[in-house]
Amino acid sequence: MNDSFDAARVASILARVAKRRPRIHCLTNTVAQNVTANMLLAFGAVPSMASHPEEVAAVAAGAGAILVNLGTLSPEGERAIPKLLAIARERDIPLVLDPVFVELSPLRLRLAEEVLKQPGVIVRGNAAEMAALDAVMQSAGGVLRVTTGRIDRIEGGERVLSVAHGHEWMARVTGLGCASSALVAACRAVEPDAAIAAAAALTAYGIAGEIAAERAAGPGSFAMHLIDALAGLDEAALRARMGSAA
Repeated sequence: MNDSFDAARVASILARVAKRRPRIHCLTNTVAQNVTANMLLAFGAVPSMASHPEEVAAVAAGAGAILVNLGTLSPEGERAIPKLLAIARERDIPLVLDPVFVELSPLRLRLAEEVLKQPGVIVRGNAAEMAALDAVMQSAGGVLRVTTGRIDRIEGGERVLSVAHGHEWMARVTGLGCASSALVAACRAVEPDAAIAAAAALTAYGIAGEIAAERAAGPGSFAMHLIDALAGLDEAALRARMGSAA
């Protein structure tokens, strides 16, 4: 891809998040709510998490981006999703889907298919989740695929970006994957290029994870240090970690 993607561009997107403080409305799972909110705040964004079907559209109407996370589904959350999709269409709000364990549940698969009827959705999932949605994403319009793992892969149309930052402890703390979807939403709220937004979010998050691991004694203290590292991330730290390959 020809786009310039380096530490300066990532830092520029992070600076826009910090300056604009976009509100990210997260319909997310109960396991991930706290860590997602804390990571968004450390990133400079503002979380909102209303899930009641009678208020979710009103709360999400002023959001910079919306995250729909399918973990720990409830009947209330299921009824809220169509309301969020409608307000996203009406207000042209960027939408991120986190299809947690979609490969295990026909209900989750059906809801993911509904979300993917919305044009321009960013889908952030692991390899198994993305494989389960492959056929649906192929028929959907303008989907950006963000497959996270040891190396994150971002695919949209003819464009492919890879992000090779992070630490193994990021997979050993509940909710950190879900939080990454919220950070993608935060960057998308200020960056019109969805692929660059996703790459910036995952690069920043991965580098913060590398820094946190150097300070932590194990997964428990890692989570605390990850919040600190994300909050303190600057262009110098990005440049030191991204190197000449950025």
